[in-house]
Amino acid sequence: MDYAFTTTGEIQKVTDVAENAASGNDSVTENDDGTWTADGYTGNGYGDTYTFEGELTDFGPVEEFVEVRVDGTAVDLARFRPKEHTIEVLTTEDPSELDYAFTTTGEIQKVTDVAENAASGNDSVTETDDGIWRADGYTGNGYGDTYTFRGELLTFGPDVDHAEVRIDGTAVDLSGYEAPPDPAVVVGGGDGYSGTVPESEADVVVSTRGELEQALNGASSGDVVYVDPDASINVPDRELTIPSGVTLASNRGIDGSDGGEIRADEVYGEGPLQTGDDVRVTGLRITGSIDEYVDFNRPVHSGVAVKGTGCEIDNVEISGFSYGGVKLQEPAYVHHSYIHTNAMDGLGYGIVCNQEGGDTLIEYNEFNLNRHSVASRGYAGYEVRYNHFGEDAIAYQVGTHRPGGTTLEVHHNTFVPTLHLNSGEDPESHVSIRGVPDDVADIHHNWFHNPRQPAPGRGRESIIQPHVEEFTNLDYRNNHYGADEPTDDDIGCP
Repeated sequence: MDYAFTTTGEIQKVTDVAENAASGNDSVTENDDGTWTADGYTGNGYGDTYTFEGELTDFGPVEEFVEVRVDGTAVDLARFRPKEHTIEVLTTEDPSELDYAFTTTGEIQKVTDVAENAASGNDSVTETDDGIWRADGYTGNGYGDTYTFRGELLTFGPDVDHAEVRIDGTAVDLSGYEAPPDPAVVVGGGDGYSGTVPESEADVVVSTRGELEQALNGASSGDVVYVDPDASINVPDRELTIPSGVTLASNRGIDGSDGGEIRADEVYGEGPLQTGDDVRVTGLRITGSIDEYVDFNRPVHSGVAVKGTGCEIDNVEISGFSYGGVKLQEPAYVHHSYIHTNAMDGLGYGIVCNQEGGDTLIEYNEFNLNRHSVASRGYAGYEVRYNHFGEDAIAYQVGTHRPGGTTLEVHHNTFVPTLHLNSGEDPESHVSIRGVPDDVADIHHNWFHNPRQPAPGRGRESIIQPHVEEFTNLDYRNNHYGADEPTDDDIGCP
């Protein structure tokens, strides 16, 4: 944990105690106004000790796992926590669309348990390297999203006529705020990805199957189990469960690293990794045994089977699985990953949504050589945005089985492959909506390299709906068709 505190009088590090001595990680400075500030770093059940004169006036961050004692008595850190505010991002027109972002000085949390204007899977929250918090969301048609945040609102954008923002119920004059800068776009994660987890945040580092299994069995919510960057751990005969609230991580993208590897050289059960609730899998390579397009065969397995709610999979490379790279039994957030060569005929999904309903968000991923890169069993909803679908494809890249799912949003993606390896035809379809969605399949601002305009039925057009004679609950608009580059910068993935 990186921390800082301020006092009215001089601070000195205490380095000559047996336990919790301050160290070279910690520094003390006198401020221009005569106050003093200490900046330190500690963790894993340890701490730092100082002396100070005067009064303690500030401490941060305020976290549940942090305890501060002054003269042996625990301090109520709640008094240093910035006030919590509620922010509502609303649209005032129907129809309308609002793709927005805002930043704050303190933590942002989505509010999902309100009857109106709840934030959803379309919306994401991140903390930047400099401690600023950012929310990116999408709403429209008279609806909105709700969050809480601490501290101050720094930026909001865009300032458009059909957007209204309220903080604690009071409308905000958006003309006084600049739009936040666009974050660095790293489609597929890896080098340049800003959400990496360094090894210094690990509670335990593992390099063998036995160590991994022991660490997961002993982990509790909030723990980080870290796969050594040089490790390649074979899990041929286990289904390892990541407990609820635990992060399984490695260092993909840090100093050019590929990340530690968990692999399944043989097929066993559903696959090597399963999740509880609120699990994060990040910075790893997860590898199966397939390295080319193969015929259907059983048994089958998946890289990660998501069985809990609130899970996040980011900055991973997943390849080589016969059923799917990511198998969703519950909605999840899958982003900034490279998902490829899940290439078995008949199955072979990059991400398969087997849940019923829910808000799965799939963004900023690189896909290649999957039979279907994103698919649904026919009962799920998803949003697929800002992804790049590489030049190799076995069949259509995004779609759903019958009965057709719930709400399917497919926008701002680039679809390159026009040749399907299973049919040998060129051009072939990019998106196939089999059945009829309960709500709508909304497909817009994509770059389809297939030049053929969408058409209902089972054809070879860029977008098809095989089981209807006329498009039903399927809307498409503002897409670009053909390999020539679009003139509109708002079409295709970043």
